[in-house]
Amino acid sequence: MPDFSIRIDRASGDSTKWNKYQDHDVIPFWVADMDFAAPDFVLEALHERIDHGILGYAEPQSELVDAACKWFWLHFNWKVDPDWLIWIPGVVPGLNIASRAIGSDNDALIIMTPVYPPFLAVPENSDKHILRSPLLYDGEKWIMDFADIGDKARLASGLLLSNPQNPTGRVYSENELSKLANICLANDVVVVSDEIHWGIVLDEHRSHIPIASISEEFAHTTITLIASTKTYNIAGVNCALAVIPDPTLRERFVDATTGLVSHISPLAYTATLATFLDQSSWVNDLLAYLRVNRDLLESCVEEIPGLAMAHVEGTYLGWIDARSLQIDDPASFFENHGLGFSNGVDFNGEGFVRFNFACPRDLLLEGTARLKKAASSCNMRP
Repeated sequence: MPDFSIRIDRASGDSTKWNKYQDHDVIPFWVADMDFAAPDFVLEALHERIDHGILGYAEPQSELVDAACKWFWLHFNWKVDPDWLIWIPGVVPGLNIASRAIGSDNDALIIMTPVYPPFLAVPENSDKHILRSPLLYDGEKWIMDFADIGDKARLASGLLLSNPQNPTGRVYSENELSKLANICLANDVVVVSDEIHWGIVLDEHRSHIPIASISEEFAHTTITLIASTKTYNIAGVNCALAVIPDPTLRERFVDATTGLVSHISPLAYTATLATFLDQSSWVNDLLAYLRVNRDLLESCVEEIPGLAMAHVEGTYLGWIDARSLQIDDPASFFENHGLGFSNGVDFNGEGFVRFNFACPRDLLLEGTARLKKAASSCNMRP
């Protein structure tokens, strides 16, 4: 079994996550990569590919395409045709390409907030404008405002979806996804779905459902963006898939990549193939470890007056509400107390911070101790 408790020194290397606070006593719990080693079978596949000796331009081989289609069926009971697959060097580039492929200049894109910050830059990047639809908190979980989405859908050509949702940790149900699909179908709105956290579903009674798998009719108005990089912690070997069943939409997507998209590394193809062929218990072992970390963080936040956090169904990210504390800038405040969180403002969530709990447990416990100490120095808002 993998040992996720091992502390791997990242502070003296090239880690974006750890170098942000180099030479400062701040524990980085921000950017969404895990402080765990990648699976042995991925590393072994990379070593074997490197031993070939030549790392030139590469293209996906039939073994990779076949493995991808079988992987979609095995994990999601979704029959994907090889022709639907477009290989791209990352989900974020895919979001921007997709926005260029749908509608026309000056159209609107619906984006539910709070959301992963690159979403918010997509409309401007593609000469479109944004229609924000705030998620609602019902006292237990964050939910879509279907009435608001329905109103805005009449004015939009596309909708960007994050599922599992970053940063709130929602794993949307089939019923929720079907309601959204029906709204978008009725208004000719194309859904671009970022499903990069597909494998990090922590609630055992839930499962990830690709929204394109809801119905064959709806699939033809979707662009699904998915990768193994989050689930297997291989973010540095960029390879992702755009799954586009509709041939006209697929052609527009391919045209939109012209001159903008780089070649995918042969090492990225190799690592991705290794994940598609995975029959080990690695992901299940990871989820078991993350569940305990999640429960520890949720219990900690629940005990701290002035802080709140919805239950995390998926991802390894806690969305912490600090609005009841008498602090104007929670991210800077906690940073001054040795905690490096993502700033909620960047997600359209002022007063919140995002806590990445995918780390060895002793590091998490050190972080929660600092969190309690920091919050205890604050007064509550009336």
